[in-house]
Amino acid sequence: MNIQGHATKLFALGALLALSMGHAKAQQANALPGLSPTAPIGTALQPVNAGHIRASQVLGIPTSYCGHVINLLMTNRMRQSFGNAGNVAAPAYAPYLRAGQSPGDLQLLCVHLVCDGDAAKGPVFQISLKNNSNVPIGNFRISVVGVLGRIHMHSPTATITVPRMEAGCETQMQVQLPVTCMSLGISGQLVPFDTLIVAVDSFDEWLECDELNNVQILKRAEIPLLVVATVAPPVAAETVPVQPAPEAAVPSTPQEKAPSPLDNIDLDDLVPDEAEKAGFLIR
Repeated sequence: MNIQGHATKLFALGALLALSMGHAKAQQANALPGLSPTAPIGTALQPVNAGHIRASQVLGIPTSYCGHVINLLMTNRMRQSFGNAGNVAAPAYAPYLRAGQSPGDLQLLCVHLVCDGDAAKGPVFQISLKNNSNVPIGNFRISVVGVLGRIHMHSPTATITVPRMEAGCETQMQVQLPVTCMSLGISGQLVPFDTLIVAVDSFDEWLECDELNNVQILKRAEIPLLVVATVAPPVAAETVPVQPAPEAAVPSTPQEKAPSPLDNIDLDDLVPDEAEKAGFLIR
């Protein structure tokens, strides 16, 4: 009886293991073809998780859970202690790698505040990241956690999925924290969060060359505001009408020539001496 019970348990365990391996192979086969491109840089961005945030606010059901971020922080502390040498030994799901390819790197570049939160909505942050790999990477997750003092399992958290990033590409995505991040603490002394934790590949699913550049811990007051450059419309140059030059006045009748002293001298009646005297007098 005991032998049959053990055999049944072993058979069930083997079936479960085979099912898990088949599911992993299916994920590996469909990892890249099923990815959809992200929005190009420069387009108008919206919080990726806006629908989920609105649903949780309407239902009044807290859905925040950041245990995976706590695990990532603890793992990174160990990696930092060992000089980030534990990356190769750590088990990771890397279906994008072929034989002979080295692991790539996802890098969290910077975080900007798009709009602050209030009693009705949580703040929106824009996250800039880069794929330093030689191959496209997709289906990884980004988590943003609002913390007051110390992080705990149910700190207000927002998690989004990045469907695809091309090799060497930079992209920006906007994430909105739950409104609960604006009222933390004990009853009667509720205050907003004071620290923001941002984690790329927050579930630590991808094998990377540098795992420590995936996390940033920022003071809320030090997060820069996103400045959107606006181009002023061209101003039309004012056209000054050209005034025509005034025309010179033309006399209606030609002016008579002014009289000359020579007009009173009759040259035919003068002898040479008198002509010279007359010319001398005129001169």
